[in-house]
Amino acid sequence: METTNIIDLQQRRERPLRTPYHSLGADHEMLVPDWAQHRSVYRTQGRTLYLVETDRLDEARGDLRRLDRAGWEVHVTEDPEAPRGSRARIALTRRDLVRAA
Repeated sequence: METTNIIDLQQRRERPLRTPYHSLGADHEMLVPDWAQHRSVYRTQGRTLYLVETDRLDEARGDLRRLDRAGWEVHVTEDPEAPRGSRARIALTRRDLVRAA
């Protein structure tokens, strides 16, 4: 039993964690940016959706481009009632999982 737990821990260290917050951090560290005010995670059938609500979309744009380059599917829905670049809902899913689904 103990050997199995050690192997599991070693595998976790070798595989990068696959969250958008790890993609924004350095050296496998998490970075939750200030613009990510309300965060939710939904998991179903091998797919994980990260939903972020913000009222600072303009601040998020650089990070969203970085996440796109890191393999995240980024969908932004702006609140039509709010001034442009302010409130939005951002959905993030790993691009490779989007193709597989």
